[in-house]
Parts: sequence; C-alpha cells; structure tokens
Amino acid sequence: MSILSLTDRQTRLLRIIEDSLARRGYVPTLQEMAQAMGIASLHGVKRHLIALERKGYLRRFPGRRRALEVVQRLMPVEGSVPVVGRVAAGRPLLAVENRDGELSLGPALLGTGTHFALRVQGDSMVGESIFDGDYVIVRQQDMADPGEIVVALLGEEATVKRLRKEGERLFLEAANPAYPPIALTAQSSSPGILGIVVGVYRDRRRKS
Repeated sequence: MSILSLTDRQTRLLRIIEDSLARRGYVPTLQEMAQAMGIASLHGVKRHLIALERKGYLRRFPGRRRALEVVQRLMPVEGSVPVVGRVAAGRPLLAVENRDGELSLGPALLGTGTHFALRVQGDSMVGESIFDGDYVIVRQQDMADPGEIVVALLGEEATVKRLRKEGERLFLEAANPAYPPIALTAQSSSPGILGIVVGVYRDRRRKS
C-alpha cells in the first residue's frame, strides 16, 4: 500500500477520528471535528476528509451519517505493529511516510517496548529460517549485543543481519554464504541499529 504524507491538520483530524473510535466506538460528527480542530468552517473539515480519502487513510460513504471507515491508522490498535518499508536516513522510523500497513499479532505476543515489522526481501538470511516475503518483528532500540539479529539502516535502506564482533570490529553478517559480511566502520554510510528481531511472521496463505 502506498501511503502519501499528511499535512499537520490532516494528521490532527485523523487522530481526532481515531480517538473517537477508540473511546466511543463511532466517528465524531462534522461539528465535533471542527470544534476539536478549533475551526469554524465545516467546509474546511470536509476538504480535509476528502484529502484523507484521496491519500488512502479514510473511506467515505456519501449520503450516510457518520459513514467513515479508517483504512490506514496513525495509532496502531493494541497488539498490532506497523509495517515499514524504505526507511530514509534522518526520518523517524515510524513516521507515516515509512508505513506500509500493519500486522495484527495479539498483545500477548509482543511484550514490552515499541515494535515494528519489516517485510524481508531476498535470501540473505535463509540460514536463520528467515525467507523472502516473511515479516520480521522488531523491537525498536538503537543498541544491540553481538550475536543478535538486528535491523540496521545503511543509507536509506533497512537490512536484516546478525551483528558479529571480531576483535574490535563489528560486522553485519548474512546467514547465506553467497553474501559477504558488511564491515561497520567510522567511515560507513550512517550504519545505525533500528532494533533487534524478536520474531518472524510467515503468511501460510502466501504462494511461493
């Protein structure tokens, strides 16, 4: 799913709608939306709703009162984790621009911390039973111990590798002999730990 970025007001309106759904079970009226946003014009609210629908966050049903469906949430429901795609350097990991849907896993599976999911591309980690098309579940943190499987940022791409230490040097090591280790040095292009892999999700319905 390709998600377009939102303006500050569009983000605020979507949060108002999500909060109402979470607390009351239904969306607010146009008047309530306008009041919560601090604007007087219902036309302005409608314009933002149209933009949210065009950008893939809402689905509207014209002619029906309170007929709105949130397609893409800003705030994940309990037990769900956002799926991130390309992660541009300097942009917050869980920014809307990086999101590509979400996985519902159940709160008991996640434990503490902030989590995200990343869809694996390629076969560099097949030796760890992480295959192309799988989702790795990642606890977000900026440090990891050698031996842990991590998601690291290299340039504008996130990669899944095992962190290995050899003497004083650190490497990102694949679990496939076809891929050489990536040495992390002071001259490396912004290598940063985004989190450690705590699980793997595989959709059994997915065709090979």
